[in-house]
Amino acid sequence: MRRWTLSRMVAVFGVLAFAFAVLSIVDILVPRPYDGVVLEADQWGTLSVREVVPGSGADLAGILPADRIVGIDRTLLQSSAHAGRILARREIGDEVPYLLRRGEGVEEVRGVRLGRRFIGSATYFFACLLGFAFFVVTLFVLRRQPEQRAAQIFHLVGALFLLFLVCRLRPASYGWIDGLVLEAGAVALLLLPACFLHFFLVFPRPIALRPAAGEPDFSRRRRRWLTLLVTLYLLPLTVFVTALWLWQRAGVEPRLITGAPEVSWWVLGLYMLVGLATLAWNARQTRDPRQRRGIALVFAGSLFGLLPFLGLAVARPAWLHTEPQAFALLGPLALVPLTFAFAIIRFGLLDIRVMVRRSLVYSVVTVGIAAVYAAALALVNTFALGSELSATRTFPILFALGVLLLLEPLRHRAQGMIDAFVHADRRRLEEAIRKLGRAVAAELDPQPVVRDVVERLPQILGLHFAALYLEKDGALERAAGPEQLPASLPLLAPLHDALAAKGEPVPLAELARLVPGSEEVRQLVARLEPAGVEIVGDLTSPRRKIGLVLLSGTTGQIEIGDEVRALLGNLFGQAALALETSRLVAERTRQAELERELEIASSVQAQLLPRVLHFGSGWSVAAVCRAARHVGGDFYTELPAGKNGNRAIVFGDVAGKSVAGALVMMAAHEALQTLALSHRDPETLFGLANRRLYGLGTKKSFVALGWVAASDDGEGIDYLLAGQPQLLVRTSAGAVRELPLPPHRLPLGALLDGRYVASRAAVAPGDLVLGYSDGVTEAQAPDGELFGEERLVQVLRAARGGPHEIIEQVLTAIAEFTRGADPYDDITLVAIARDGGGEACDVAH
Repeated sequence: MRRWTLSRMVAVFGVLAFAFAVLSIVDILVPRPYDGVVLEADQWGTLSVREVVPGSGADLAGILPADRIVGIDRTLLQSSAHAGRILARREIGDEVPYLLRRGEGVEEVRGVRLGRRFIGSATYFFACLLGFAFFVVTLFVLRRQPEQRAAQIFHLVGALFLLFLVCRLRPASYGWIDGLVLEAGAVALLLLPACFLHFFLVFPRPIALRPAAGEPDFSRRRRRWLTLLVTLYLLPLTVFVTALWLWQRAGVEPRLITGAPEVSWWVLGLYMLVGLATLAWNARQTRDPRQRRGIALVFAGSLFGLLPFLGLAVARPAWLHTEPQAFALLGPLALVPLTFAFAIIRFGLLDIRVMVRRSLVYSVVTVGIAAVYAAALALVNTFALGSELSATRTFPILFALGVLLLLEPLRHRAQGMIDAFVHADRRRLEEAIRKLGRAVAAELDPQPVVRDVVERLPQILGLHFAALYLEKDGALERAAGPEQLPASLPLLAPLHDALAAKGEPVPLAELARLVPGSEEVRQLVARLEPAGVEIVGDLTSPRRKIGLVLLSGTTGQIEIGDEVRALLGNLFGQAALALETSRLVAERTRQAELERELEIASSVQAQLLPRVLHFGSGWSVAAVCRAARHVGGDFYTELPAGKNGNRAIVFGDVAGKSVAGALVMMAAHEALQTLALSHRDPETLFGLANRRLYGLGTKKSFVALGWVAASDDGEGIDYLLAGQPQLLVRTSAGAVRELPLPPHRLPLGALLDGRYVASRAAVAPGDLVLGYSDGVTEAQAPDGELFGEERLVQVLRAARGGPHEIIEQVLTAIAEFTRGADPYDDITLVAIARDGGGEACDVAH
C-alpha cells in the first residue's frame, strides 16, 4: 500500500471520528421528552438505572438507582432504542407509566412527568474539550507532515482518544444514536493500546525493527515488522473476545469498565508501559539535545497524564461517572495534548516548524482577559444578587466601573508577561542587530562586514548559515558562506531594483512574484532552494548594486517576520554603505576632481547668504551657517515682514546634504524670496512655499524652516516654525526658556496641504532669542555622544555679550565637544537680541 493512500485513509478515519463526536454532542443537546433517568452503559441487555437527575420526573415518581426499566407507557421494552421511540411519540409535560423490576419483584410507577432532555455534565464537557484539543493537535501534525508515518499514526491516536472521551464517557440514555456512539467509543478503547504503542515504535524515528527501503534483507524484515504490527493490533481484540466467551461459559455477568472488560484495561496499561519504555530508549539514542528535551517532555506528559487515569479507572470505575471524582481521572489527561503541542512548537518534533506570531499571542491574551472579565461579572453578580446593594440604582454603574478599572491593568500586566516569556529572544535579537548595525556602519574595510554578517548573524538569528555575494566584473562572487552554495550568481538588475524598492529582505519563495515574468529570477530560485536558502537580502547603495545576502531558515521558533526583516533591511543598508565607502576609496582620483567642483559650488552657495541682516529698530542680530561638507542644505536669509518696515529672519535646514541638499536649498531660497515680494504674512508665505517645494516631486525634498520677526507692538517677536527646533530665550538675568511649538510644524514639502500657524512671544529688553538647526544638537563627539539640547542650554546660560559673541561661544563649545572633527550635519545659528541698538548688525558666516 502506497503511503499517499494510507495518508488519505487516516484522514478519512479522522473525519469519521470527528463526525461521531459531533453526533454525540448534538444528540445530548437536542431538546426532547426525557424522564430524568441516566442508564448504566456497562450492563448489556438491560435498561438499568445508574442515577436519576434530581428534580426530574423519574426522581419525583420514585425511580431509584439500580432499578431496571422493563416497560414504558404499558409497552414492554426490547432495547434502549425501543424506549427512545416510545418517548419520542410523547410531548414534554406528559405523564407516562413505567414498569420497573426492583429486587425480585416488578412494580408499576405511574405519573412519570417528561421534561426537557439535557443529560450533559461539566465532567463530560471537560472530556469533550480534552478530546477535541488532542484531535486538533494531531490534525495539525498530519496536515504539516501528511507523508510521515509517525504523523499518520499520531492522528489515529488523536481520533481514537476523541471517540473514547466524547462517545464512551457520555451519560447513557435512550435511542439508537446513544447506542451507536457508545459502541464506537468502546471500539476506540480496544484499538487505543496498539495504536498508542505503534506510535511510540516510530516516534520520533522508527526503531531498528522497522526497516527502511534499500536496507539489506528488506523484504524479510518488512514481513516480520508487519507481522508484529498485526499481532499488536489483534491482541487486545483477542483478549476482549476471550474474556466475554469465558464469562458466558461460566454464566456470570461480565465486569465492564466503559464497555470493555477489566482485563482489556490491564492490556491497555501494559501497552502504555511498553510504549513509554520505547520512548525512553529512543530519547537516549537521540543525539540532538533539543529533540531529546522535546521527547522528555512528551514522556513526562504521557506518564503523568495516562497512568493515573488508567490506575484510577480500574481501581475506582464508578468515578468515571461521578462528580467531582471524575475530574480526578480526567484532569491529568490534559497533560497529554498540552505537552505534545508544546514539544512540537518549542522543540520542532516530527520535523514541524511552528513560528510564534506576536499578533496570535496577543489575541490569545485578549481572549483570556475577556474570559476573566466575564467570569468576574458573573461571580460578583451571583454574590450580589438579592442583596440590598444590588437593588440600588447606582449599583450597575459602580459595578461596571469597578470591573473596567481592573481590566486595563490586567491587560498591561499580561502583555508584559507575554513579552518577557515568549518574545525574550526577539528583544535580544533586535538589540543585537542594532549593535551590529552600528558596528558595521563604522567599518571602512569590507572584510569586517563580511565577518559580522556571515559569522554573527547565524548566531543571533538561530540560522543554519548566512552567505555574502559581492559584485565583481558584472557577476556576484561568493565572498563568504558554506561551500554548498554556488560559487557565483548572475547580477540581475531587475531583482536588485525590486529588492531595493522593498527595503527589506524577502523570502526566496516570493522572488518570482516580486519580479514577475523573469525567467532569470525563476532559475536563480531553482538553484538556491535546494541549498537551503530561505531569505534574500539586497546590498545596494544609491550609486551601485553591491551584492546579495542569503540566509537559511531558522533552527528554532524565532520567526523572521516583518519586524526582524525591517531590522535586517536597516543592517544590510548600513553594510552596503560600508562596502560602498571602501570602493570609494579605490576611486579617489575621480573623487578629487569632484571635490574641486564642489569647492566652486560652495563658493557660489556662500554668496547667497546675506552679509548684513536688518531686523528692526531696537534689535541686533547675528547669524552663521556652516556646511558639514563643501556644500550643504542649511541657509538663512532676510525677507520683508509686516507693514512697519521690519524685516524677518528665515533660517532653513534642507533634508539631505552635499549636492542634493544644496540644490534643494537653492530652490527653497528662490521660492521664499520670490513669494515674499507679494505675500508677507508668514502663514500664507509658508503655505505657498510648501506647495511649490512639494511639486519638486522627490520624496526627500522637504525643508525645515524658522521665521522670526519683531512684533507690531515692539514688545516681542512673531515666529513660525516648520520642522525646526524650539527657539531658546535667554533673559538678561541668565535664565533660559523654550518658546512653545506651534500645533502644526511639518517641514515644507512634506505634505501637499500643510497648515502653518504663527505664534507671538514677549521679549524683554536685554533678552536674546537663539534659533538653531538640528545640526547643533546632533553634533557628535568622537565616542558618538550627541551635543544635545541640554548642553546647548548650559552654554547659552553661561555665555556673555551680544548676538555675535553668543554665536562665537556656542561654536567654540561645539568645536571643543567634537574635538575638531568634521560636523555630522550642517550647523546654523541665528541670535536676535532686544537691546535698543541699531537696525542692523554684521553677519558672521
